[in-house]
Parts: sequence; structure tokens; C-alpha cells
Amino acid sequence: MEAHVRPLRADAARNRARVLDAARTAFAEAGLDVGVEEIARRAGVGKGTLYRRFPTKEALVCAIFEDILLEFERVSDEALEGEEVGQAFVAFLNTCAVMQAENQGFYDVVSRVGSQVITPDQSARFRTAAAGPLKRAQAAGVVRDDLVAEDLLQIFRMLGPTTREFSGGEPVDHWPRYLAFLLDAMRPAAATPLPPRPE
Repeated sequence: MEAHVRPLRADAARNRARVLDAARTAFAEAGLDVGVEEIARRAGVGKGTLYRRFPTKEALVCAIFEDILLEFERVSDEALEGEEVGQAFVAFLNTCAVMQAENQGFYDVVSRVGSQVITPDQSARFRTAAAGPLKRAQAAGVVRDDLVAEDLLQIFRMLGPTTREFSGGEPVDHWPRYLAFLLDAMRPAAATPLPPRPE
């Protein structure tokens, strides 16, 4: 017999939505290190109210990342449907770079995939979404065939810092140069044997 889940009261639902909106904006602007006090202040609620909805900061991060993950999965699906495989793969990587440039929280999560920042299920979904466009591009012969999904996550991590100024952390637009450099390295014609991946 399934347990009956009582719906939130209207005021509780409003508070939860306000906390999520405030956290979404705070994480996008300043990353995952924003404190719960700041999020509660932005939401106009007390810390107690925030903790009733989200017992830990990790639970709040996972709730916010779910929105980002759904967007990432949508971008991956678009890359799988693009008629020109090479262009679709490039567009996928371009969008991933833009997401890191525009959302500090996404940038932080990309740098920490595999840690305890997000749930194992979210981490697995993120890897699956990254792997799809890569495998399609490899099958079409436009990307070297010795790369795996984990390599692509490391490429995201390499690309991420190029979306930031080292001094102030503000998004900048010099990352296309470095994405072009990485894309050249992924072409089959440029491939040389890679060292084995560490365990």
C-alpha cells in the first residue's frame, strides 16, 4: 500500500518556490558556495523555513541542479537529432560552454561531477547525456574513436575556466578560441595514440 503524501499548504508551497527561485539566482550568479543565510535573505524567509523545505544545503543544490540537468539533457537530445552530425556536436559543446559562462552554479557542478555535490543518479544522467552526442559523432567518423564519455567531462572542465576572467570571475567571450583548439584535437586526422586512462 502506497503512503499518502500530503500536498504542501499554499503558504508552504509559496515559500518553497521562493527559496528555489532565490537559490537558482544565487547559484547562477555566485556558484555553489553561496550560504543558506544569503539564500534565505533573498527569498525573504527565515533559515528555519528554508530548512523545513530543504534539510541540508546539499538537498537544495540537488533540487536546483535538477533544472539544469533537464536543460543539459534537452541540449544533448537536440545534438542527437541534428541532421549534420559534426555541426550538431560542435553546437552541443558550444552550448555547454555558454551554460558554464552564464551559470556559475553549472560551472561549479561540472568541475565536481562524481563528488557528493549531486546525487549518484544525477551524476549518471549527466554522463549519459554527455556520452550520446560523442558516440554519434564517433560513429559518423567526425570525432576520434578513442575518446570516452569521461574524457568529454574532462574537456568540459578544461573549457570551463576559459569562460572566466582569472581576476574577477566575470564571464568573458574568449572561450570560442579554446573550444576550437579542443575540437581540432578531437578530429580523427589529428589523433595520435593516447596514454591509457588512469583507473
